[in-house]
Amino acid sequence: MDRRQTHSSINTDCGSDFIIHTSSLTWKNRLQNFFGIPKPIDGENTDSERCSWSADTLLCATIFLEDAVNYQSIAHKVTKFYLLVHRWSSSPLIRNLHRIALTINLCLALFEQPSSFSVTSDVRDKPKRIVFPYLLMMIIEGLTLIWFLVYICTKIACLGVKHARKRFWMIAFFIVTIYSLCEWFAMTTLIGLTYQGTRIRRIFRPLFMIESSQLMKKALKAVQKDLLTIIACVAMALAHILFFAIMAMFLFPRSETRKDSQGSTYFSSLHDSVFQLLVLYSTANNPDVMTPAYSDNRLNVLFFLIFVIIGIYWIQNIITAVVYRAFRGYFLNSIINSQLRRRVAIQASFEIMKKRTLRNGSVEIRDTVPIVIVQTIVNAATMSKWHADRIGQRLFELTLEHEIIDFEQYSSIMQLLDLNPRLVQDIEIETLGQSVPDRLKAVGRSRIFDSIGTLLALLSVLFTTIEVSHRHLHSEYKDLVRRSIFIAFMNLSLLIYFVLEIVMKAWSYGPDKYFRSSAANILETAVAFTCFTLEIIHMGIHGSPVVSEQDLELTQKQIPFLTLWEANKACNMLFIYRLIRFLPASKNIQIIVGTVIDEIRNGGAFFGVLFSFYYAYSILGMELFGGAVENLYLHQTQTNITVCGTYEQLEYWPNGFDDFFASIVTLYNIMIVNQWFVFVNAFRAATNTKWSELYFIFWYLFVTTIGLNICLALSGDIHDAKKKRADDHEELIVSNMFDIYRSQLKEPPPEVILQQLNRHPYVNFREDTSNA
Repeated sequence: MDRRQTHSSINTDCGSDFIIHTSSLTWKNRLQNFFGIPKPIDGENTDSERCSWSADTLLCATIFLEDAVNYQSIAHKVTKFYLLVHRWSSSPLIRNLHRIALTINLCLALFEQPSSFSVTSDVRDKPKRIVFPYLLMMIIEGLTLIWFLVYICTKIACLGVKHARKRFWMIAFFIVTIYSLCEWFAMTTLIGLTYQGTRIRRIFRPLFMIESSQLMKKALKAVQKDLLTIIACVAMALAHILFFAIMAMFLFPRSETRKDSQGSTYFSSLHDSVFQLLVLYSTANNPDVMTPAYSDNRLNVLFFLIFVIIGIYWIQNIITAVVYRAFRGYFLNSIINSQLRRRVAIQASFEIMKKRTLRNGSVEIRDTVPIVIVQTIVNAATMSKWHADRIGQRLFELTLEHEIIDFEQYSSIMQLLDLNPRLVQDIEIETLGQSVPDRLKAVGRSRIFDSIGTLLALLSVLFTTIEVSHRHLHSEYKDLVRRSIFIAFMNLSLLIYFVLEIVMKAWSYGPDKYFRSSAANILETAVAFTCFTLEIIHMGIHGSPVVSEQDLELTQKQIPFLTLWEANKACNMLFIYRLIRFLPASKNIQIIVGTVIDEIRNGGAFFGVLFSFYYAYSILGMELFGGAVENLYLHQTQTNITVCGTYEQLEYWPNGFDDFFASIVTLYNIMIVNQWFVFVNAFRAATNTKWSELYFIFWYLFVTTIGLNICLALSGDIHDAKKKRADDHEELIVSNMFDIYRSQLKEPPPEVILQQLNRHPYVNFREDTSNA
């Protein structure tokens, strides 16, 4: 079987180590790695003349090492049965299946009645929805709930009921799963197809996703830690609004003679006063709410000026500071705890390997372990091939000097798990010489060649823009051809150059190295060859790169599909993203743009919490306001409402809560704040109750006071990390949360690790240490 060589450089405390590792994988191993199936433990070389290691000992050590790889706690049962159950439940295969079940369960909201599959959500068009079989939806949901029940019961069994009941999210997951199954069973067997009422279990679905993410649980814990302070700040803002609402009723009383007075239009009651000032607090109705009073007396502007200065520029900033402080650096503590769990698991695996069974049947504990035993558990542990290769190489180098390894050496080698492969530079395998091919390769690798390609890409985008503009400026086809023929052939020439440029670079660097070095190279290649292929097909059909006369006729008929020429030009515009290559020229720009990219990459926990709330709130909106827009539309057609600025007059009919997709879009529109009070007024009128306002007010408060500030805190952490790496002349890649705080991490003291080990509920490490 073919063997593949990997050359890499690792920067460690000892300098730069160059590794040449040769490995051969069978198809069975490849399938195991692909599906994430746990590897068997090979105990073939674990026996010596004097002692041996039992299969249970090796299994326990392997699983503790896998816990270290995944930053998991080792506080689980250690009998053979539960170790195997824990290993399988923590394997990539089961984790991926759990993610699939979570995705299916969350996506059911799009398919359940009323489904989101219709051309439009506008009630005026009476959209025809695709109705999916009720029984099929219930079967799919039932299967996901059964999976969740087995999943959580397995985790509780491995941890132990006594210790599992102390974990809030695990118990919450279990209770919600049981309730969801009970409601699902009642709807399937007792109620049946006729029930269209409230389905509470759908609101709880995001909890399944939260429990499966350590970072999301910690994000919510950070909110909970400062929740009272946040509530106090929000209460202060509401008290401020209430005080000024009462003052407004004194300053602007209702007038019986003037129906357009300030007191009659905006401050006619305490409810209206509070609501209008709350909207002003969001700046959504400024200056409308102030205009009548300002029209009566110019000094009335002082009331609104003082309200805005105190509310927006003082209280709101206090709330921002409180939420920012709650999350600022919160991930640092989380990463420190994760690193501690890894160090504890590493030492636990070594402590387990120290036990050996002598030939006479007695158990001996030593301070050293044969390297062959360590290599056995490393080969059996589930970890990335990149880390496994480098750990194996270090162990091989150590065998050249000794046959045994102590804990300090073991711990030092296992710190390779902390390395991020994306931060490790590959060695240039091929050294260029002075021959003609090598000189051409040097040209392909040069920055000048890179810059020329980027400038030509920008020129291509400019030509494409001009060509598309000409199509709309000239209705006569002959005039269009005369004015755009030169530009069209220039674009064709540039496309040929881009294809040759990609071939040149792939040849210069080597295809494997070129395409694996950056995702941008893959994107550029796909765009270049797609554009070139479309251009060739277009010329083969029409004989010219210019837009055809048939295409012009199709465009005039407004057919909503891209023609071949339009698809080519749209794809050609993607070359503008080559400008990203200029970003490294300025470190400040690189830091700012990188902060945005890395926030998207690393903000999974924050965005997951926001999405969970978004999802649950959308479902709640469907339960509260389903069908409200249709009722509002019928009422509007009967009464012929034409009041300016209302939901009806602005024709916001597609925005409602009739299905899940429409609910998400409606909440998004409200989140933008502009005109959010129009939605409040409309749904208050549709439901005929003022209590419906609370739904939208809570959404506004959550988004502005917590959601946006969470993103702000994360951006600050990532920006500071990138700035520090730039000052230290390090790589600016921040591909995971550990890279953000790597410079601030310190190794936990040995006594702290021992303290954590001694707290293990099922293994007495203290006894093992004393026996040693």
